[in-house]
Amino acid sequence: MTTVKVGDINMYYEVHGEGEALLLIMGLGSDLTSWIFQIPEFSKKYRVIVFDNRGVGRTDAPDTPYSIDMMADDTTGLLDALSIEKAHILGISMGGMIAQELAIKHPQRVESLILATTAAGSYSWATHVLGTTLKLAEEGVRPDTLTELRLSYLFTDKFFENPELVQIAVNTMLANPYPQPTYAYARQFAAATAHNTRDRIGQITAPTLVLVGKEDILLPVKLSEELAEGIPNAKLVVLEGGGHGFSVEIADKFNQAVLDFLRRHRSSR
Repeated sequence: MTTVKVGDINMYYEVHGEGEALLLIMGLGSDLTSWIFQIPEFSKKYRVIVFDNRGVGRTDAPDTPYSIDMMADDTTGLLDALSIEKAHILGISMGGMIAQELAIKHPQRVESLILATTAAGSYSWATHVLGTTLKLAEEGVRPDTLTELRLSYLFTDKFFENPELVQIAVNTMLANPYPQPTYAYARQFAAATAHNTRDRIGQITAPTLVLVGKEDILLPVKLSEELAEGIPNAKLVVLEGGGHGFSVEIADKFNQAVLDFLRRHRSSR
């Protein structure tokens, strides 16, 4: 088990492949196993670093207030511990919020930036849906029921046309040997809800790709449009057939969009 002390926590991480560093930052309530469709592809050409954010997986989950800024510092601390001066950064959902903070606070550490299905600030519909799900968890609703509910805002209607695939997804999520404690989900959720970079995203200097699924209902396309308009020279790519979980549901399209962008922004060092 590979862990490193970062600030007040022990952080779990993995490194796959060789080449330029590509750091992947996962979203709310998910650990590094959610990159299952990205690690094999990206590690063919890059040194891929994946890790568990504070509060999830095999990283410590202190029951104290979290913030996106704090988790950006955690992420920078991991880069320091691994002696990585500069990396391509890909953040998804809450991970995209963390990536924004990292790029604003430490522009010299970011070779290029990919913000996937994320936002510059909270979105009331998502806050309501995720907050309701959290209440159900705190009230003791069964994990399998909660998992099925979460799938409803992650994937598109086409995904649910295959009941066997839906069941596989549920079983896979329930089989995680490191389930997130409800209090830790609440801490991450509070951090994501308080996130706001709307008046600062113009400070981002790294080449930026804003990536979103056309059918995302949790953090819809308009939020990615806001990011792309606010970040100097950012490129917006909207993928057909993808919802919030598009890195899983249309992994081939997602991976290709990321790799195409990275190819154009390889390090000149």
